[in-house]
This record gives sequence, C-alpha cells and structure tokens, in this order.
Amino acid sequence: MSLTLANATEVLDHCFASTPNGGFTRTSHHAGHISPGDLWRPDQGDRPRTVTELRRHADRIILTDQLGDTYSYPTTAVLPTAVVDPLVSNPDDLVRS
Repeated sequence: MSLTLANATEVLDHCFASTPNGGFTRTSHHAGHISPGDLWRPDQGDRPRTVTELRRHADRIILTDQLGDTYSYPTTAVLPTAVVDPLVSNPDDLVRS
C-alpha cells in the first residue's frame, strides 16, 4: 500500500518546499500503510525522509531512511508522514484568476 491523502488519518497542511519532488502535504498515516518509497517525518518539524527499507517484527515496524538511520514504532502507531504533490512544486506555479 502507498500513502495517499485518501488513506491518511489526518491531513494537516501543504508545504511549498525545495525538495527533489517539489511540495508536499503533511499528513498522518497508520504504520501499516507505509511502504518503501513513501515519505515520513521522524522529526515532525523536519523535512520528510524517504523509506528505503521496512521490516516488521511481531508488534514493531522498523523504518530505514535514505541516510541509513533506523526508527522503530509499534505496528499500531499513527506516524507523521507526507504525501508528495507532483502538480504544484512552488507557489509561483499556481495559476491565479
């Protein structure tokens, strides 16, 4: 499963960021929805990180990011995540009428 706005437990706000993928929407998702390639925010105030590896052990989910850092959560956790907005990369791209 992949993270979408439709399967989010919470949709917070859109961030116009200079990331390789452009802007993103800050969200929260159940740990069971996360897959490699998805974005999550291990430090809620920081930029999202890409899940490069995911392991499940009993009642824990272990996520590894693109820097090789690992984070462990309960499988029932709701995690701070992000969903990439491929259509709008910065506010200047918006067409205003």
